[in-house]
Amino acid sequence: MKKILNGLFIVLRFILFIIAFSMTLYIVLSMYERINKDIVNALPIFLPYALFLLLLLINSNLNQKSVNQNIFYNLTCCLVFSCICLIDARAIFDKNMLLNEIMGCNINFSYFSDFISFMKIMLYGLIISNICFMVHEKEPKELEIAKKIEVI
Repeated sequence: MKKILNGLFIVLRFILFIIAFSMTLYIVLSMYERINKDIVNALPIFLPYALFLLLLLINSNLNQKSVNQNIFYNLTCCLVFSCICLIDARAIFDKNMLLNEIMGCNINFSYFSDFISFMKIMLYGLIISNICFMVHEKEPKELEIAKKIEVI
């Protein structure tokens, strides 16, 4: 059951990552177009996404079992990306926000900009925990043998 849930969370983590990144990209491009800013200024917003993608590729290519088989990490990734998707969707689709009607641009940039720092904090937290799981030393062989003996 644990392997099935873990596999589901791994797939869901990847799908939610793509959705969260694309929605954030759409909002940032719209926001920077509206205020006539250069897109290069948005690189600090997308840096955690790039770092997470890099770590995701490293984990899959090097078959990091300490990261890929950690069900709590995968669940946390799904929750973080779901939260980012919810923030982005509310900024885009919530028609009850007053600024949507006043500005007439169908995206509430003020709401989104209030949550950019929280999104970056959550993504950097995932990156730090991923690195910690990658460098985590495995248990010594003696402890593994002792655990197997206790199970028998």
